[in-house]
Amino acid sequence: MNSDKIKILYLVLEMDLGGLQRIVNQLINKIDRNRFIPYLCCIDRGGLFYEQLGKNSIKTYVLRRRPGPFDTRLLARLYNILRKNKIDIIHSQSGCTLYAALAGRLARIKGIIHTEHGRLVPDKKPAIIEDRLSSLLINQVVGVSEELTEYLASVVKISSKKLITIINGVDTHKFTPLNTDQRKDLRNAMGLGERDKIIGTVCRLDPVKNLEFLIKCMPSIFGAVPKCKLLIVGDGPGKENLIKYAQGLGVDSKVIFTGQRMDVEKVLPVFDIYICTSLSEGTSMTILEAMSCGLPIVASAVGGNSKLVDSSNGLLFPLNDAETFKRHIIGLLKKPELLNVMGRNSRKKVEINFNLNKMVKQYEKLYCSV
Repeated sequence: MNSDKIKILYLVLEMDLGGLQRIVNQLINKIDRNRFIPYLCCIDRGGLFYEQLGKNSIKTYVLRRRPGPFDTRLLARLYNILRKNKIDIIHSQSGCTLYAALAGRLARIKGIIHTEHGRLVPDKKPAIIEDRLSSLLINQVVGVSEELTEYLASVVKISSKKLITIINGVDTHKFTPLNTDQRKDLRNAMGLGERDKIIGTVCRLDPVKNLEFLIKCMPSIFGAVPKCKLLIVGDGPGKENLIKYAQGLGVDSKVIFTGQRMDVEKVLPVFDIYICTSLSEGTSMTILEAMSCGLPIVASAVGGNSKLVDSSNGLLFPLNDAETFKRHIIGLLKKPELLNVMGRNSRKKVEINFNLNKMVKQYEKLYCSV
């Protein structure tokens, strides 16, 4: 009977194609429906995952937060949703702590869980204070990497008794390496040559992803490897400025903006190297997905990236160190045998350490514990 199942409301800002949103999407789709009933609530707006889940008989809500420091109307609506659906647990994601904590306590639900997926650099003091105070009302706070959990303890000053780490997992059946013919067909469909050297990234086009740094490095890389092209997959508020920046550097013919793609698993395999230049990361879902597709990784040495990337499957570079970054990319593109070895190691690493089912079971165990 439904009354025996645990009802979980996932609270997010929005559900477009970001790493955080993919985790929530996976949890909702993979969670044991014999034990749990998932609901989805977006504070600001819906998005592609929201529309998809709504078609799959998941009860969904969009609250459309009003401008200002705090929306009391939104809090009241969230409270009513919790009461009306007799929600047992509210599981909030980055940016939603205060509303989750207040509405959850007012509605007297059984458990409030928050997952932090990453922090801005530098972190804003009001955000630190808000999360610190909200944590007093929350049962459990999850960090998606050991480094992030340590940050929440030492900087945000959340009680260590409330902190745990659950590493993100990836669907290795969906994100998988392709054979030579499949890869060639995908490249042809995207207008890419068989001999092109493709480096790329998948992300929301937001300042935290540090894409201006990436584009700034490209003239040198294109000069050293003429067949190289850069694919930037995703959308976001910074897209127009990034396109103009590439035009200003005269590299726009070789920097390709694909826009949002629902079929990222069909784009990643065309890459030769996956790149992450972010200022901050927790456990990057797109790095994990790229690894699952058998790609070598070049990433900034921030957050949880060092737990995903080592000399066996890629290279790290100090944040904003352009010379090291360019040297890594140029060197690897000239060593196809090494790229193949690193790519195979990436896949093995994901299969052993970053399994999606393991992540889902850890969250299920956490839900039952609160």
